[in-house]
Amino acid sequence: MEVTGDNLLTPEASNQIHGDILESIFNHVPLVDLVPASYVSMSWKLAVSASLQGGGRRRRANRTKPWLLIYTQSTRFPHSTTAHAYDPRSHVWIQIHEPSMKFISALRSSHSTLLYMLSPSSFSISHDPLHLTWHHIKAPLIWRTDPIVAMVGTRVIIAGGTCYFEDDPLAVEMYDLETCKWEMCEPMPSILKESAASTWLSIAVNSNKNKMYVVEKSTGVAYSFDPSIKKWQGPYNLRPDHTARTISCWFIGFSSDDRLIFGGVIGDDIESIKLWEVDRGVIGGFQRDWRNAKAAGRENESY
Repeated sequence: MEVTGDNLLTPEASNQIHGDILESIFNHVPLVDLVPASYVSMSWKLAVSASLQGGGRRRRANRTKPWLLIYTQSTRFPHSTTAHAYDPRSHVWIQIHEPSMKFISALRSSHSTLLYMLSPSSFSISHDPLHLTWHHIKAPLIWRTDPIVAMVGTRVIIAGGTCYFEDDPLAVEMYDLETCKWEMCEPMPSILKESAASTWLSIAVNSNKNKMYVVEKSTGVAYSFDPSIKKWQGPYNLRPDHTARTISCWFIGFSSDDRLIFGGVIGDDIESIKLWEVDRGVIGGFQRDWRNAKAAGRENESY
């Protein structure tokens, strides 16, 4: 009889492992080893899928976690780039073999989901999970050296970070990948004039609301930008009263299920980092004053 992947483990085998027991075993297997395991048989493939997605009756003991991606770019021609990913479930580093990319400028990231290269004549962006695909578009009308850049739906927003000789340091432009056109938008709020650059601002994108959120790192004051109306909203004060004086740097982000995460660095020497999960019912899209919200009752130390 020919031996194939689907009959390596036959129903008649008395020692067959299946169901919740097999899924429980896979919960403890490193992610990189689950790929070959999924080819053993159909039952193993289903168990691997269930262990990753949380299926079955058993709770995942080793859930899939976000990967850390690190890119290095040579300072010498041809400025080759290498990429590595750290999988916290497997505790291993993996080299990502990417197609060669045309060098335009230094590789940058305004936030964790978007890579870009910007020069006076060219603008390239990549927003897929492993950044294997690049989109090459015309450079924005205004030359910028340290802007904030975000992908909201099919629109690319680029704001601030202008050169000293530009007239408006708060200028905002938006590129639509469908119409292939740049548009000028309402400038950034005037209060951000001295900090309108990625060095001083933390940004995040809410995919459900299709909005970009910006937090000034030194004050924790937040604003939101709606690309559908090309306007800013805010300010929003997200700082909890009892920690405002001890935080040296504020940042913002969204979890995979669009929960708003607000964080702060304790002390100038990074003594610790505090994270707050803000209750959607409390903010509803951000309240002007979050001081009484208590972050849905969940406050935790990360470090």
